[in-house]
This record gives sequence, C-alpha cells and structure tokens, in this order.
Amino acid sequence: GMADELASALGKLGINESGPFITQDKFWENEGGGDNPALCAPLLDRNSGLLGTAEGSNTEVLARAAKWAALCGADTVKELPKVTALKGAGTSESIIWRDAERTFKTEPFRKQMISVLELVADGDYHQGMGYFCGFMLLLVPPADVAKILHRVGTQDKYTPGYWKGQPEAFVRDALVYQRLVKTRMPEVAAHLEKASLVPEAYAQKWFVGLCVHTMPFAPLLELFEAFLAEGNLFLFKLSVAIVEAIKDKILETKPGEVNKLFELLRLDKKLFPDDNKDFFFAIVKAAKEGDVTAEEVKALREEENTKLQEKLVKVREREAELKAEDDDDDEIVFSDEDEDEEDEAARLARLAAA
Repeated sequence: GMADELASALGKLGINESGPFITQDKFWENEGGGDNPALCAPLLDRNSGLLGTAEGSNTEVLARAAKWAALCGADTVKELPKVTALKGAGTSESIIWRDAERTFKTEPFRKQMISVLELVADGDYHQGMGYFCGFMLLLVPPADVAKILHRVGTQDKYTPGYWKGQPEAFVRDALVYQRLVKTRMPEVAAHLEKASLVPEAYAQKWFVGLCVHTMPFAPLLELFEAFLAEGNLFLFKLSVAIVEAIKDKILETKPGEVNKLFELLRLDKKLFPDDNKDFFFAIVKAAKEGDVTAEEVKALREEENTKLQEKLVKVREREAELKAEDDDDDEIVFSDEDEDEEDEAARLARLAAA
C-alpha cells in the first residue's frame, strides 16, 4: 500500500523515521537553532513558543494533530493515485526542492518533505502546497501528511485547483472574497480598489498558503483545525475576519501607499508581531463565528467563474497573438521557473484583469 511506498522511498534516502518531525531524532538539534531562535529553520521562525524542545513538552499539541487525518477523511485513503512527475523531479532542479530548502535547514527533513510532495503533486505545483505540507510535517507523520494533502487537493469540500502554477480556482475565489468584502465593508472595498490592489496579489497567503508564515503557530494550529473541519467555507470567513481586524488601519492609508497596504494585508510581522497573539486568536475566533454561508459562496463562485472564464478566453487569445509574433523572432528565450511571489502575483493579476 501507500504507506509502504512512502516507507521504501524514505528508506532509499536512508531515512527510517515515520513520526511527526518534532518527534524525530535530531530534529531540534538540526533545525531548532540551539539557543538562538534566529538560526532555526525558516519554518520555525513563527513558532513563538508553541513547540518546545524538551522531552514530552508537545504531548497536547501532538494529540490534537493526531485527529487531523480523520477530520478530512484522510484516514479512509487506502492508497494514493499515481501522479505525473513534476519537471526535474528527484533532482535539485525541482521547484519542490527549492521550497524544501526555504523550509528546513538540513537534508534529512528536506528530503522527507520532497518525498511527500512528490507523492501528491500531480504534474503541477504551487508554493502554498509546500507551506501547508511543511507545517503539517512538524506535527503529523509523513504518510498521513501525504493523504491529507491528497484530500485537500482533490475534495470539493476543500481547495481542489489551488495548488497549480496558474491556480484559476484560487483566482475565482479571490474574486468571491472581494465581493464578500464589498457587501460587508463597502468603504474598505472602495479604498482597496482606489489603490488598484487586486485580491489575487495578497490573498494567496490566506487561501493557498493557509497563513503559514503569516501567523504565529498557536493561532495557526487553530486555523488548520478549523479549515480541516469546515473546508473552504472557513477560508472565506477567515478572509473577511482578517479585513475586519485591520479595516481601520486600511482606511488610514492613502491610496498611493500601496506598500503599506500590502504590509497590512499580509499581516506583516513588523506591524503585527508574534507576541501580540491575542490579535491573531481573535481573527481565528471571528472567522469561526463569521456570517458567510455556503449558499452565498456557491452563488458568487458561479458568477465570478463565468466572468473569469470570459476573461481567460481573451487572455489566451492575446497570449496566442503574442506567441505568433514571437515565433517570427529567432532568439532563444529561457523561461525562469523560479519566479518569486511578486511575479506570480503580477501574473495572477493579469489573469483577473479585464
């Protein structure tokens, strides 16, 4: 079965660990930065005291995370379907490899992350999937993380279509979020529009990356649980709750202060430090109690999807025209696969722009 497949893949890498990362041998020694948190693995940057290095200090957190597979039905997955290998799979050229390097410091943990992602990424991949996977691996055995990723990426209840290089499903949902804000906080929606800030450019962190790197671990743990329990509806409620929490600050910015707005909407650590945990807990609580309904989301998704498909037809026609023009030139153009988030945001913005 699939667990054996993963075990043999990890075995080939000389890894015989099967538990959550924080329980694995040498995890804290290799990834924790010793007494200097500044030297820890990039992923642990916002641990902010939730996970402890002492023996037995994480019993409660691990017990909570042990229920996650059942929350999303991953416990019913007998084996994973075969997937199309990603470009450069198994080599350091793989995009997943680079994301593993941005998540953990040492080879054994990077390689486990890569193995899990390569079991599930079906010919396409988005950095948000790496974020999601990295956080889960801290608390959930790798074989279960693979099953959870499979459920989240394929079940309608969750976010199928988000973890792609060009995630149309996310673009549609970002436009739905914009509509939700318009009906609930019209003045904020108008302010963001005036600044020409498109939701695809900043809402990826919330919808696709599930706020990993955006919130300290303690509230993030609650956020993950709520998402697994409630599905994508929770993300819409979360997006409204985030805007609600920072709306006064948004309205204080001038339309020209786009960078300031970006920092607010990304809940930048400089503006919202980790020691202010109540701020983040309040957002998650407001999201759980939010008034967005499944019916409302379904109706808006249908409307926005129709509009988006019409736009995409135009975008593709335009791209075909450009390609035809390009084909007249003989120069060789190397595409740079390592686009950073800003480039990707720009591309998504183009997809969504009329």
